[in-house]
This record gives sequence, C-alpha cells and structure tokens, in this order.
Amino acid sequence: MKKSVLFLSKIKGVHSTMAEALLRRIDSENFEAVTTPILADEIHPLTVEAMKEVGVDVLEKSLAVPEDFRNGVFDFIITLCDRAKLDLVEFQGGEQILWHFDNPLTVGDPERRVTAFRTLRDQIAQRLHLFVLVQARSERAA
Repeated sequence: MKKSVLFLSKIKGVHSTMAEALLRRIDSENFEAVTTPILADEIHPLTVEAMKEVGVDVLEKSLAVPEDFRNGVFDFIITLCDRAKLDLVEFQGGEQILWHFDNPLTVGDPERRVTAFRTLRDQIAQRLHLFVLVQARSERAA
C-alpha cells in the first residue's frame, strides 16, 4: 500500500512543487505525493525551468489549495521551509518531518537566482532519495 506524503511550504510555487514532482519521479510505486503551498499561487517560472532541465514538467499538475487537504490524513507531512511549521497543526497525519531549504527568491542577481533554483532542486532530490531509502529499510525491518 502506498504511503501518502503531503508537502507544505509558505513559498509560492517553488519548494513543494519541486518536492512533489521529484518524489513522484523517484518512487511513485510506494508513495503518493501531494502538495499545497500555504499561500497558493502559480508555479514560479524558474521552478518550471529548473524542473524541465531534469525532464520533469511541473505544469501538468495544478496547485491545490490548503483547504483541499484539511480533512485528509497522511502518513507523512513534510515542511520545506521554517514558516510552514506553524501550519502543521491544521493537518492530520502520522509522522511530521521538518525540513528547511533556503528561499531562492531572496537571491537578487538573476544569474545567481537561476543557480539557486537548480541548487534547491538538487537538494530536495537528495533529501527525498534518503527519505525513500530510510522508509524502504524501515518497511523491510517491520
């Protein structure tokens, strides 16, 4: 049975969009990933660009709003920025995991901002690979 994972972020159209798409790519057989930025908005163009570079089209899926998931129960709820921790109480779930990634939107220089989005994508992918590996090990041990 698939484990459900909800990604939360206060940063509009960046972190959670990447995380959902990456988890789907890494292990859609064992995980059902959903995302909702706390402040719902369009997907940031640099998110789209960074994800296309690794062959993932994030425009296929529209962003949900938090109200879509308020009554849902999840196996994991993962926050991707410090500000999203405050919203954990509004969601039910098994394990709450607190991650923090820098906000690439704070980078002023346009060229550095593109690099910041790529770095964010790669950091989230690395963390998700470890998450999947740990969960696979715990399933085998159970």
